[in-house]
Amino acid sequence: MTFFAAWVGFPLLALIAAAGHGLLVERAAGVRLPGALLPPIGLAGVIVVAGLLTSAEALAPLAAPAVALVAAAGLVAGRERLADLRPAAPAAAAALGTALVQAGPALLAGGLTWPGYYSHDDTPNWLALADWTVHHGRTLDGLAPSTYEAALSLYVPTGYPVGSLLPLGLGGQALGTDLAWLYSPAMALFGAMLALALYAAAEP
Repeated sequence: MTFFAAWVGFPLLALIAAAGHGLLVERAAGVRLPGALLPPIGLAGVIVVAGLLTSAEALAPLAAPAVALVAAAGLVAGRERLADLRPAAPAAAAALGTALVQAGPALLAGGLTWPGYYSHDDTPNWLALADWTVHHGRTLDGLAPSTYEAALSLYVPTGYPVGSLLPLGLGGQALGTDLAWLYSPAMALFGAMLALALYAAAEP
């Protein structure tokens, strides 16, 4: 069940949220965006909404409900465009191919795993930041001294950019899944979004 949540539930939730935010951005901008560009623009919208709310400790718990509400509003407001959300075959192939290349090592292992682990501590620090920020914002008030607190204290007080980590943290919160198992699916998702954005930029 956790494997399903990580590799199916998380990407599906992220794509629904991205579609809703993308449609709302399109409506607010008053322009018709290429279909391939709606999900990447929408993912950026998710990061903006979550980033604004997690900038204050009192508002951080509202980030997930706000992202869901904005996504729902976008899907309702842009319901006539839902049929156009299916990307063209080449764009879909670029996105899926990129995601599979990134996800391949983890998926081929046949279970929940990381494809590799380095002595560098970026990955556990990112997981800690994603987990802490979506629950408590950008303050360490009330956090007892620990190795967890020591790791966070290197980043949170300095204004370290956490935008790219917010979809990961929100996904774990929504699915009740350990962020460690969502890390590889998140990287595959970001790769697919980048492929879609590059496809839209290169399209005549």
